[in-house]
Amino acid sequence: MLDIDPEALSNTRHSPYRATFERGYRWLRFDRALESEFQPFYTQAHLLHVRLAGCVGIVMFGLFVLIDIATLPAEVWVWTAGIRAGLIVPAIAITVLFSYPAAWRPYLQWAVFVTSLVTGLATVAIDAVLFQADQIPYEGILLVALFTYLIVCLQWRKAVLANLVTLIAFVVVELLYQRDAQARLYQIIYLCAANAVGAYGGYVLEYGTRTKFLMYALLSELAERDGLTGLYNRLALNTHLDMVWRQALRDERAIAVAMVDVDYFKRYNDRYGHAEGDAALKAVAEVIANQARRPLDMATRYGGEEFAVVWYQPAVTELSGMGEQMREAVLALGIAHENSEIGTLSVSVGIAVMRPTAGQTSADLLHAADSALYQAKEQGRNRVVVIDLPTAEALAAAAAANDTR
Repeated sequence: MLDIDPEALSNTRHSPYRATFERGYRWLRFDRALESEFQPFYTQAHLLHVRLAGCVGIVMFGLFVLIDIATLPAEVWVWTAGIRAGLIVPAIAITVLFSYPAAWRPYLQWAVFVTSLVTGLATVAIDAVLFQADQIPYEGILLVALFTYLIVCLQWRKAVLANLVTLIAFVVVELLYQRDAQARLYQIIYLCAANAVGAYGGYVLEYGTRTKFLMYALLSELAERDGLTGLYNRLALNTHLDMVWRQALRDERAIAVAMVDVDYFKRYNDRYGHAEGDAALKAVAEVIANQARRPLDMATRYGGEEFAVVWYQPAVTELSGMGEQMREAVLALGIAHENSEIGTLSVSVGIAVMRPTAGQTSADLLHAADSALYQAKEQGRNRVVVIDLPTAEALAAAAAANDTR
Protein backbone atom coordinates (compact mmCIF):
# COMPACT_ATOMS: atom_id res chain seq x y z
CA MET A 1 0.00 0.00 0.00
CA LEU A 2 2.74 2.46 1.03
CA ASP A 3 6.22 2.39 -0.48
CA ILE A 4 8.40 2.71 2.63
CA ASP A 5 12.03 1.70 3.03
CA PRO A 6 12.36 0.13 6.52
CA GLU A 7 16.13 0.68 6.46
CA ALA A 8 15.47 4.42 6.46
CA LEU A 9 13.51 4.06 9.70
CA SER A 10 15.54 1.41 11.51
CA ASN A 11 19.13 1.20 12.69
CA THR A 12 19.05 -2.33 14.03
CA ARG A 13 18.98 -5.59 12.14
CA HIS A 14 17.14 -7.30 14.98
CA SER A 15 14.08 -5.05 14.95
CA PRO A 16 10.83 -7.08 14.80
CA TYR A 17 9.15 -4.01 13.32
CA ARG A 18 11.64 -3.81 10.47
CA ALA A 19 11.36 -7.57 9.88
CA THR A 20 7.57 -7.23 9.66
CA PHE A 21 7.87 -4.35 7.20
CA GLU A 22 10.15 -6.41 4.99
CA ARG A 23 8.06 -9.58 5.24
CA GLY A 24 4.74 -7.79 4.72
CA TYR A 25 1.37 -8.13 6.43
CA ARG A 26 -1.14 -8.42 3.62
CA TRP A 27 -3.28 -10.79 5.69
CA LEU A 28 -3.51 -8.12 8.40
CA ARG A 29 -1.77 -10.21 11.02
CA PHE A 30 1.57 -9.77 12.78
CA ASP A 31 3.55 -12.35 14.70
CA ARG A 32 1.94 -13.18 18.04
CA ALA A 33 4.16 -10.92 20.17
CA LEU A 34 3.82 -7.98 17.79
CA GLU A 35 0.08 -8.54 17.40
CA SER A 36 -0.40 -8.35 21.17
CA GLU A 37 1.48 -5.04 21.11
CA PHE A 38 -0.57 -3.75 18.19
CA GLN A 39 -4.01 -4.44 19.69
CA PRO A 40 -3.88 -1.79 22.46
CA PHE A 41 -2.36 0.63 19.95
CA TYR A 42 -5.32 0.07 17.62
CA THR A 43 -7.84 0.47 20.42
CA GLN A 44 -6.25 3.66 21.72
CA ALA A 45 -5.87 5.14 18.23
CA HIS A 46 -9.59 4.67 17.51
CA LEU A 47 -11.05 5.25 20.96
CA LEU A 48 -12.48 8.69 20.18
CA HIS A 49 -13.76 7.51 16.79
CA VAL A 50 -15.64 4.62 18.41
CA ARG A 51 -17.30 7.01 20.86
CA LEU A 52 -18.23 9.50 18.12
CA ALA A 53 -19.54 6.72 15.87
CA GLY A 54 -21.62 5.43 18.77
CA CYS A 55 -23.12 8.85 19.39
CA VAL A 56 -23.90 9.26 15.68
CA GLY A 57 -25.50 5.81 15.64
CA ILE A 58 -27.71 6.61 18.64
CA VAL A 59 -28.89 9.88 17.05
CA MET A 60 -29.43 8.24 13.66
CA PHE A 61 -31.51 5.34 14.99
CA GLY A 62 -33.39 7.73 17.27
CA LEU A 63 -34.41 9.72 14.19
CA PHE A 64 -35.46 6.51 12.45
CA VAL A 65 -37.73 5.76 15.42
CA LEU A 66 -39.43 9.12 14.93
CA ILE A 67 -39.73 8.53 11.18
CA ASP A 68 -41.27 5.11 11.78
CA ILE A 69 -43.83 6.58 14.18
CA ALA A 70 -44.68 9.35 11.71
CA THR A 71 -44.96 7.22 8.56
CA LEU A 72 -45.90 3.65 9.47
CA PRO A 73 -49.13 2.16 10.77
CA ALA A 74 -49.19 1.71 14.53
CA GLU A 75 -49.24 -2.09 14.28
CA VAL A 76 -45.99 -1.88 12.25
CA TRP A 77 -44.02 0.89 13.96
CA VAL A 78 -44.58 -0.66 17.35
CA TRP A 79 -42.29 -3.45 16.13
CA THR A 80 -39.79 -1.46 14.05
CA ALA A 81 -39.44 1.37 16.55
CA GLY A 82 -39.36 -1.15 19.37
CA ILE A 83 -36.46 -3.02 17.77
CA ARG A 84 -34.52 0.19 17.21
CA ALA A 85 -35.19 1.77 20.60
CA GLY A 86 -35.21 -1.40 22.66
CA LEU A 87 -32.34 -3.33 21.07
CA ILE A 88 -30.09 -1.35 18.72
CA VAL A 89 -29.82 1.95 20.64
CA PRO A 90 -29.11 0.27 24.03
CA ALA A 91 -26.47 -1.97 22.44
CA ILE A 92 -24.70 1.06 20.98
CA ALA A 93 -24.98 3.00 24.24
CA ILE A 94 -23.50 0.11 26.22
CA THR A 95 -20.55 -0.07 23.81
CA VAL A 96 -19.90 3.67 24.18
CA LEU A 97 -19.92 3.31 27.97
CA PHE A 98 -17.70 0.23 27.62
CA SER A 99 -14.99 2.39 26.06
CA TYR A 100 -14.40 4.49 29.19
CA PRO A 101 -13.04 2.16 31.91
CA ALA A 102 -9.40 1.43 31.05
CA ALA A 103 -9.72 -2.12 32.39
CA TRP A 104 -12.41 -2.89 29.79
CA ARG A 105 -10.60 -1.53 26.75
CA PRO A 106 -8.81 -4.79 25.86
CA TYR A 107 -12.31 -6.16 25.16
CA LEU A 108 -13.65 -3.10 23.34
CA GLN A 109 -13.23 -4.62 19.88
CA TRP A 110 -15.39 -7.56 20.90
CA ALA A 111 -18.00 -5.19 22.29
CA VAL A 112 -18.05 -3.31 18.97
CA PHE A 113 -18.29 -6.62 17.12
CA VAL A 114 -21.29 -7.79 19.18
CA THR A 115 -23.00 -4.41 18.73
CA SER A 116 -22.38 -4.49 14.97
CA LEU A 117 -23.81 -7.99 14.78
CA VAL A 118 -26.84 -7.05 16.88
CA THR A 119 -27.42 -3.94 14.75
CA GLY A 120 -27.17 -5.90 11.49
CA LEU A 121 -29.46 -8.74 12.56
CA ALA A 122 -31.94 -6.33 14.16
CA THR A 123 -32.08 -4.35 10.92
CA VAL A 124 -32.78 -7.58 9.02
CA ALA A 125 -35.57 -8.27 11.51
CA ILE A 126 -37.04 -4.84 10.72
CA ASP A 127 -37.01 -5.76 7.03
CA ALA A 128 -38.86 -8.97 7.85
CA VAL A 129 -41.54 -7.00 9.72
CA LEU A 130 -41.93 -4.58 6.80
CA PHE A 131 -42.14 -7.39 4.26
CA GLN A 132 -44.93 -9.09 6.21
CA ALA A 133 -46.82 -5.81 6.52
CA ASP A 134 -46.51 -5.13 2.76
CA GLN A 135 -44.46 -2.02 3.45
CA ILE A 136 -41.48 -0.74 1.45
CA PRO A 137 -38.43 -2.71 2.66
CA TYR A 138 -35.92 -0.76 4.73
CA GLU A 139 -32.77 -0.05 2.67
CA GLY A 140 -30.82 0.94 5.78
CA ILE A 141 -29.18 -2.49 5.74
CA LEU A 142 -26.76 -1.05 3.15
CA LEU A 143 -25.92 1.80 5.51
CA VAL A 144 -25.37 -0.60 8.38
CA ALA A 145 -22.90 -2.63 6.29
CA LEU A 146 -20.85 0.40 5.28
CA PHE A 147 -21.03 1.84 8.80
CA THR A 148 -19.64 -1.42 10.23
CA TYR A 149 -16.75 -1.54 7.77
CA LEU A 150 -15.75 2.10 7.65
CA ILE A 151 -17.05 4.10 10.61
CA VAL A 152 -17.10 2.11 13.84
CA CYS A 153 -13.37 1.23 13.60
CA LEU A 154 -14.01 -2.51 13.88
CA GLN A 155 -10.99 -4.53 12.80
CA TRP A 156 -11.33 -5.98 9.33
CA ARG A 157 -11.73 -9.66 10.17
CA LYS A 158 -14.40 -8.99 12.77
CA ALA A 159 -16.19 -6.57 10.43
CA VAL A 160 -16.23 -9.17 7.65
CA LEU A 161 -17.62 -11.80 10.02
CA ALA A 162 -20.36 -9.53 11.39
CA ASN A 163 -21.44 -8.47 7.90
CA LEU A 164 -21.27 -12.00 6.52
CA VAL A 165 -23.67 -13.24 9.21
CA THR A 166 -25.94 -10.27 8.52
CA LEU A 167 -25.82 -10.93 4.77
CA ILE A 168 -26.82 -14.57 5.22
CA ALA A 169 -29.72 -13.55 7.46
CA PHE A 170 -30.78 -10.95 4.90
CA VAL A 171 -30.75 -13.49 2.06
CA VAL A 172 -32.89 -15.85 4.15
CA VAL A 173 -35.44 -13.08 4.84
CA GLU A 174 -35.51 -12.11 1.16
CA LEU A 175 -36.16 -15.70 0.11
CA LEU A 176 -38.91 -16.10 2.70
CA TYR A 177 -40.78 -12.83 2.37
CA GLN A 178 -39.86 -11.00 -0.85
CA ARG A 179 -42.42 -12.01 -3.46
CA ASP A 180 -40.94 -9.89 -6.27
CA ALA A 181 -38.13 -12.02 -7.71
CA GLN A 182 -36.52 -9.09 -9.56
CA ALA A 183 -36.53 -6.87 -6.47
CA ARG A 184 -35.14 -9.77 -4.44
CA LEU A 185 -32.26 -10.20 -6.86
CA TYR A 186 -31.47 -6.49 -6.94
CA GLN A 187 -31.54 -6.14 -3.16
CA ILE A 188 -29.25 -9.11 -2.62
CA ILE A 189 -26.84 -7.85 -5.29
CA TYR A 190 -26.82 -4.36 -3.77
CA LEU A 191 -26.00 -5.69 -0.31
CA CYS A 192 -23.25 -7.94 -1.72
CA ALA A 193 -21.82 -4.94 -3.58
CA ALA A 194 -21.98 -2.81 -0.42
CA ASN A 195 -20.10 -5.55 1.43
CA ALA A 196 -17.45 -5.73 -1.29
CA VAL A 197 -16.91 -1.97 -1.27
CA GLY A 198 -16.95 -1.82 2.53
CA ALA A 199 -14.59 -4.79 2.89
CA TYR A 200 -12.06 -3.19 0.56
CA GLY A 201 -12.28 0.16 2.33
CA GLY A 202 -12.00 -1.49 5.75
CA TYR A 203 -8.96 -3.46 4.61
CA VAL A 204 -7.23 -0.29 3.41
CA LEU A 205 -7.99 1.51 6.67
CA GLU A 206 -6.62 -1.27 8.88
CA TYR A 207 -3.59 -1.77 6.66
CA GLY A 208 -2.85 1.93 7.08
CA THR A 209 -3.22 1.69 10.85
CA ARG A 210 -0.81 -1.24 10.98
CA THR A 211 1.65 0.69 8.84
CA LYS A 212 1.36 3.68 11.17
CA PHE A 213 1.99 1.41 14.17
CA LEU A 214 5.17 0.04 12.60
CA MET A 215 6.36 3.51 11.59
CA TYR A 216 5.89 4.87 15.12
CA ALA A 217 7.71 1.86 16.56
CA LEU A 218 10.59 2.20 14.10
CA LEU A 219 10.90 5.92 14.76
CA SER A 220 10.98 5.18 18.48
CA GLU A 221 13.75 2.66 17.89
CA LEU A 222 15.60 5.19 15.77
CA ALA A 223 15.52 7.66 18.66
CA GLU A 224 16.76 5.22 21.29
CA ARG A 225 19.10 2.94 19.33
CA ASP A 226 22.74 3.40 18.38
CA GLY A 227 23.10 3.72 14.63
CA LEU A 228 26.21 1.55 14.32
CA THR A 229 25.60 -1.37 16.66
CA GLY A 230 21.81 -1.40 17.01
CA LEU A 231 22.14 -1.44 20.81
CA TYR A 232 20.23 1.04 22.93
CA ASN A 233 21.93 4.42 23.25
CA ARG A 234 22.92 6.38 26.33
CA LEU A 235 19.64 8.31 26.51
CA ALA A 236 17.70 5.04 26.54
CA LEU A 237 20.06 3.70 29.22
CA ASN A 238 19.41 6.66 31.51
CA THR A 239 15.65 6.38 31.05
CA HIS A 240 15.64 2.63 31.62
CA LEU A 241 17.99 2.78 34.60
CA ASP A 242 15.82 5.41 36.31
CA MET A 243 12.78 3.20 35.76
CA VAL A 244 14.32 -0.01 37.13
CA TRP A 245 15.88 1.98 39.98
CA ARG A 246 12.43 3.05 41.15
CA GLN A 247 11.14 -0.48 40.83
CA ALA A 248 14.12 -1.91 42.73
CA LEU A 249 13.58 0.69 45.44
CA ARG A 250 9.97 -0.44 45.84
CA ASP A 251 10.78 -4.17 45.68
CA GLU A 252 14.03 -3.95 47.67
CA ARG A 253 15.98 -5.60 44.87
CA ALA A 254 19.55 -5.15 43.70
CA ILE A 255 20.71 -3.61 40.43
CA ALA A 256 24.09 -4.09 38.78
CA VAL A 257 25.69 -2.07 36.00
CA ALA A 258 28.64 -3.33 33.99
CA MET A 259 30.77 -0.79 32.11
CA VAL A 260 32.72 -2.40 29.28
CA ASP A 261 35.57 -0.72 27.41
CA VAL A 262 37.37 -2.08 24.35
CA ASP A 263 41.08 -2.13 25.22
CA TYR A 264 43.41 0.12 23.22
CA PHE A 265 40.71 0.85 20.68
CA LYS A 266 42.39 4.04 19.44
CA ARG A 267 45.45 1.93 18.62
CA TYR A 268 43.17 -0.51 16.80
CA ASN A 269 41.69 2.26 14.65
CA ASP A 270 45.16 3.66 13.93
CA ARG A 271 46.41 0.22 12.86
CA TYR A 272 43.41 -1.15 10.93
CA GLY A 273 41.33 1.88 9.97
CA HIS A 274 37.89 3.09 10.99
CA ALA A 275 35.98 0.65 8.78
CA GLU A 276 37.57 -2.30 10.57
CA GLY A 277 37.06 -0.47 13.85
CA ASP A 278 33.33 -0.23 13.16
CA ALA A 279 33.21 -3.92 12.28
CA ALA A 280 34.99 -4.76 15.55
CA LEU A 281 32.53 -2.66 17.56
CA LYS A 282 29.61 -4.46 15.91
CA ALA A 283 31.12 -7.82 16.82
CA VAL A 284 31.66 -6.75 20.43
CA ALA A 285 28.11 -5.36 20.52
CA GLU A 286 26.76 -8.80 19.57
CA VAL A 287 28.54 -10.24 22.59
CA ILE A 288 27.25 -7.47 24.85
CA ALA A 289 23.68 -7.91 23.59
CA ASN A 290 23.72 -11.56 24.63
CA GLN A 291 24.31 -10.52 28.24
CA ALA A 292 20.89 -8.85 28.58
CA ARG A 293 18.24 -11.50 28.00
CA ARG A 294 15.75 -10.87 30.80
CA PRO A 295 12.90 -8.34 30.47
CA LEU A 296 14.42 -5.68 32.75
CA ASP A 297 18.03 -6.10 31.60
CA MET A 298 19.47 -3.79 28.98
CA ALA A 299 22.59 -3.69 26.79
CA THR A 300 23.69 -0.28 25.50
CA ARG A 301 26.43 1.52 23.67
CA TYR A 302 27.48 4.11 26.22
CA GLY A 303 29.65 6.03 23.79
CA GLY A 304 32.64 5.46 21.53
CA GLU A 305 34.17 2.09 22.37
CA GLU A 306 32.36 1.90 25.72
CA PHE A 307 29.30 -0.24 26.46
CA ALA A 308 27.06 -0.70 29.48
CA VAL A 309 24.86 -3.54 30.68
CA VAL A 310 22.10 -3.23 33.28
CA TRP A 311 21.16 -6.33 35.26
CA TYR A 312 18.05 -6.26 37.43
CA GLN A 313 18.13 -8.43 40.55
CA PRO A 314 21.31 -10.34 39.63
CA ALA A 315 22.88 -13.03 41.80
CA VAL A 316 25.57 -10.88 43.41
CA THR A 317 27.94 -13.80 43.92
CA GLU A 318 27.78 -14.57 40.19
CA LEU A 319 28.57 -11.08 38.91
CA SER A 320 32.29 -11.71 38.65
CA GLY A 321 31.61 -14.86 36.62
CA MET A 322 29.16 -12.98 34.39
CA GLY A 323 31.80 -10.34 33.71
CA GLU A 324 34.40 -13.03 32.98
CA GLN A 325 32.01 -14.74 30.59
CA MET A 326 31.61 -11.46 28.70
CA ARG A 327 35.35 -10.80 28.65
CA GLU A 328 36.14 -14.34 27.43
CA ALA A 329 33.43 -14.16 24.75
CA VAL A 330 35.11 -11.08 23.27
CA LEU A 331 38.48 -12.86 23.30
CA ALA A 332 36.82 -15.83 21.59
CA LEU A 333 35.94 -13.58 18.65
CA GLY A 334 39.62 -13.87 17.73
CA ILE A 335 39.87 -10.36 16.28
CA ALA A 336 43.55 -9.63 15.74
CA HIS A 337 44.93 -6.53 17.50
CA GLU A 338 48.66 -6.28 16.90
CA ASN A 339 48.91 -3.02 18.86
CA SER A 340 47.66 -4.73 22.03
CA GLU A 341 49.90 -6.62 24.46
CA ILE A 342 47.93 -9.84 24.00
CA GLY A 343 47.59 -9.56 20.21
CA THR A 344 43.80 -9.95 20.29
CA LEU A 345 40.92 -7.54 20.78
CA SER A 346 39.89 -7.58 24.44
CA VAL A 347 37.73 -5.66 26.89
CA SER A 348 37.98 -4.39 30.45
CA VAL A 349 34.87 -4.76 32.61
CA GLY A 350 33.88 -2.78 35.69
CA ILE A 351 30.79 -3.90 37.59
CA ALA A 352 28.99 -2.17 40.43
CA VAL A 353 26.02 -3.60 42.31
CA MET A 354 23.73 -1.81 44.74
CA ARG A 355 20.45 -2.31 46.55
CA PRO A 356 18.82 1.12 46.08
CA THR A 357 17.76 3.14 49.09
CA ALA A 358 16.16 6.56 49.42
CA GLY A 359 19.47 8.31 49.98
CA GLN A 360 21.00 7.21 46.66
CA THR A 361 20.38 7.65 42.95
CA SER A 362 21.05 5.68 39.78
CA ALA A 363 23.85 8.16 39.04
CA ASP A 364 25.70 6.78 42.07
CA LEU A 365 25.56 3.31 40.57
CA LEU A 366 26.81 4.50 37.18
CA HIS A 367 29.64 6.40 38.84
CA ALA A 368 30.65 3.33 40.82
CA ALA A 369 30.63 1.12 37.70
CA ASP A 370 32.80 3.69 35.96
CA SER A 371 35.21 3.61 38.92
CA ALA A 372 35.34 -0.19 38.73
CA LEU A 373 36.14 0.05 35.02
CA TYR A 374 38.93 2.54 35.79
CA GLN A 375 40.39 0.06 38.29
CA ALA A 376 40.25 -2.75 35.72
CA LYS A 377 42.16 -0.61 33.24
CA GLU A 378 44.68 0.51 35.88
CA GLN A 379 45.33 -3.12 36.80
CA GLY A 380 46.38 -3.97 33.26
CA ARG A 381 43.15 -4.23 31.21
CA ASN A 382 41.53 -7.45 29.94
CA ARG A 383 40.10 -8.12 33.38
CA VAL A 384 36.97 -7.73 35.54
CA VAL A 385 36.56 -5.67 38.71
CA VAL A 386 33.40 -5.86 40.84
CA ILE A 387 32.34 -3.29 43.45
CA ASP A 388 29.53 -4.09 45.91
CA LEU A 389 28.24 -0.74 47.10
CA PRO A 390 26.87 -0.28 50.63
CA THR A 391 23.40 1.16 51.03
CA ALA A 392 22.78 4.68 52.27
CA GLU A 393 21.73 3.25 55.62
CA ALA A 394 25.00 1.33 55.90
CA LEU A 395 27.00 4.43 55.00
CA ALA A 396 25.10 6.47 57.59
CA ALA A 397 25.67 3.82 60.25
CA ALA A 398 29.38 3.73 59.45
CA ALA A 399 29.58 7.51 59.65
CA ALA A 400 27.77 7.48 63.00
CA ALA A 401 30.18 4.84 64.30
CA ASN A 402 33.12 6.98 63.25
CA ASP A 403 31.63 10.01 65.00
CA THR A 404 31.42 8.11 68.33
CA ARG A 405 35.08 7.09 68.29
